[in-house]
Amino acid sequence: MPAPKPFTVVLLLALFLCVALYVLGVGLGATDNSRAGRSSMSKGERQRLRDRFLKPRPVKAEELQADCPLSNGVLTVERGRSCRVTIAEAGARGRTVEVAPAGPGSGGVSFEFTPKSQPGLPISEELLTAPQKLDVMKEGAELVVTCRNAATGGGQPGRCQVRLLGGP
Repeated sequence: MPAPKPFTVVLLLALFLCVALYVLGVGLGATDNSRAGRSSMSKGERQRLRDRFLKPRPVKAEELQADCPLSNGVLTVERGRSCRVTIAEAGARGRTVEVAPAGPGSGGVSFEFTPKSQPGLPISEELLTAPQKLDVMKEGAELVVTCRNAATGGGQPGRCQVRLLGGP
């Protein structure tokens, strides 16, 4: 009787291996008694984990450097002038900064936001009327705020105030 060809031996070993794995799986109870899409965590726990790992944290006050007065997250810009705010590089996670008019005297504010990450898409707003949330990657960003025409009503005359960060 002639010896079997090597290809035939490999094919028989592969078939034997498949049968052995099937028998082993059935023998150890690999049945479909899984929870099929049902999670062992509550909806609140899943949301807390999602917020912890995926939601960007707000930019901290220490990460902001401005060439005009910045106190308690409020930037004060003279009428007709621009203020450059540098958001420092930090950590491995993304962050978020909120730019919003702070008070009645901030009606004529525009801004230009340029991320330092590559590729980065600059964002500009000609008239800031509502809060804008901007994503800042770990490399940081530049924000240029311009006071076009400050209202003299309830705010400081000739000045615009812009709130940065997440709080008031």
